[in-house]
Amino acid sequence: MATNSSDDGHRAVRPVATRAELEPVYRSAEYDVETESETRILRIGAPAPEITSWMKAHGLRRIVLFTACNPGSRPATARDNEQRQRRLEQAVDNHGLRAWPACNRDPLGHWPDEPGLAIADLSDSVLVEWLEHFDQNAAVLLDPPAVPRLVWHPALSRRESA
Repeated sequence: MATNSSDDGHRAVRPVATRAELEPVYRSAEYDVETESETRILRIGAPAPEITSWMKAHGLRRIVLFTACNPGSRPATARDNEQRQRRLEQAVDNHGLRAWPACNRDPLGHWPDEPGLAIADLSDSVLVEWLEHFDQNAAVLLDPPAVPRLVWHPALSRRESA
């Protein structure tokens, strides 16, 4: 099992699961965005007209739903996940980005909810950097008019194409 470390001193473990094993799980999840007026649900590959309209009304070109919890899809302690969430919030602030609360949910209840953020107009390069830094397998991208899709950690992308 390969490991890597981030500059915050924690040791991150890359998952042993393949993208092919992870993708069905991530596709079955519900991704909630808490807007000012209500919670809106995204699903991978499904049209999202309500959130797209909300984005347009707020002048957003794209949003990325990102969690820092449970690196490599391995359960972390509640304390570690809270600290990781705070580091994500600080990274968003440091980049001067707008964000709204988000949550990844397993509708079958096999894994606990993962808090995160719906981050406005996060660039591709920063997204890849954060996938690596926070050791996340994937994030959800909504870039209308396209439907929500998964953006994979580079190591998982390379493994699948190898």
